[in-house]
Amino acid sequence: MRIHTLRWAIALVLASCATSQPPPQGPATGDPGNGAVERQALSHGECEAKGGSVVGDIGDGATQRPGYVCPSGKPPLGNIAPQPGGPIAVEGAVCCPR
Repeated sequence: MRIHTLRWAIALVLASCATSQPPPQGPATGDPGNGAVERQALSHGECEAKGGSVVGDIGDGATQRPGYVCPSGKPPLGNIAPQPGGPIAVEGAVCCPR
């Protein structure tokens, strides 16, 4: 009986280890303490004036991670910040060079 219980205990521990996931990278807030990258904050207009285009995040925070590169293969010029009275910024959007 004890061996049977021990086998079940080991199986449960192994199953929980196999299904555990790494901790999330954190929300896209720009706070370097949570895995996000601190970049210059730009408005839509400033991004376009620098020759960039706004690229939104698909919802997984990827645009705010240190290794993120734009579709052009270059790093973002900055994060898009919401502007009062301006276009609504998509959370996590970045300014990518064209």
